Amino acid sequence: MTPFGVRRPVGAGRGSVVRLLLLTLALCLLWALGRSPLTPDERRLYRKVEAAQSCLWSELEAKGLSGDVVADPYRSGFIGVEWSAVTTTLGSLAAKRCATDPLWAVRLLRWFDELGLSAGDRIVVLASSSFPGLLYSVLAAAEERGLNIELTVSLGSSTWGANRPGALWPELAAILRRGGFLRFLRTRPLFYTLGGEEEAGHGMPEEGRALLSEAARADGVELFQNKTLSDVIERKMRLVEGRTPPTRLVVSLGGSEGNMGTDPEVLTLPPGLLLPDERIAEKAGNGALGLSLREGYPVLHLLNLRLLADAEGIAWDLRRNDFAARGFVVHPLFGLALFVLVLMTHRRWTWEEGP
Repeated sequence: MTPFGVRRPVGAGRGSVVRLLLLTLALCLLWALGRSPLTPDERRLYRKVEAAQSCLWSELEAKGLSGDVVADPYRSGFIGVEWSAVTTTLGSLAAKRCATDPLWAVRLLRWFDELGLSAGDRIVVLASSSFPGLLYSVLAAAEERGLNIELTVSLGSSTWGANRPGALWPELAAILRRGGFLRFLRTRPLFYTLGGEEEAGHGMPEEGRALLSEAARADGVELFQNKTLSDVIERKMRLVEGRTPPTRLVVSLGGSEGNMGTDPEVLTLPPGLLLPDERIAEKAGNGALGLSLREGYPVLHLLNLRLLADAEGIAWDLRRNDFAARGFVVHPLFGLALFVLVLMTHRRWTWEEGP
């Protein structure tokens, strides 16, 4: 028996239990709001990208180009090598892996829908070969919506991109155009450039330029032999301006010089969808990206992949089956703050005087 006058703990009462139940419901709601499940057509596109990667991996193995499962654990076929004769600059292996996530195709589909793009609308894709996985997602999503795609690709690549001899972008694309019941890819480029410095192959050994030239020739696509950087910027802008139907979107993928230009201010641009805006256009550089913005075209700027993946809810180095919504970091932070607040004010028991 508790002696008279001694305090003893007793339950904090029904109110505390109710508060804990409400906290649990609030955290569950925040978790649900922080997710963005795929629609049926998005799920179909996701599976298509997965199937295309599986096909690519198998076809490259059949060609004697077995992939590195350490560098490419998901067996996407889109991861190259650390160095080759066509390598232009250093690149992040983690970024190249992230670029193979099929969720990028889903996000691109959503960007197209946000802009109101529909079948027959014209987009211009100005890409490098440094992120072949992301380039395929762009094309797969655009084809899913039936868009009219005008594509040009610079063939040089940073490390771990499409820089493996025998698996350069033209060779990867050819496999994808052949593969699958309905083909995994239909789009062909209007022209290639060598990439590298001034997109003219400067800085690459002669062996590398020869490999890229042969890949373009075998693909039956013109290799634009520009003499200056201005030549290639002008050629790209001819794809963008004054066309019928008019260009609805310019996609700038990677950091090719024709896209970025020579003004270092362009490196301060945020990645993602950029709508024409005078303040943004001022720091968008003197390449095709900046010129397109100044001419009033929306630009999808796909670079600085870590920042873009975090903003869009795509995992950096591990794939998720689901896709976190934009701004998803706010939800767990708010949930954590709510949990701490309840913990600080919650009383597990009270004390009362014993008899």
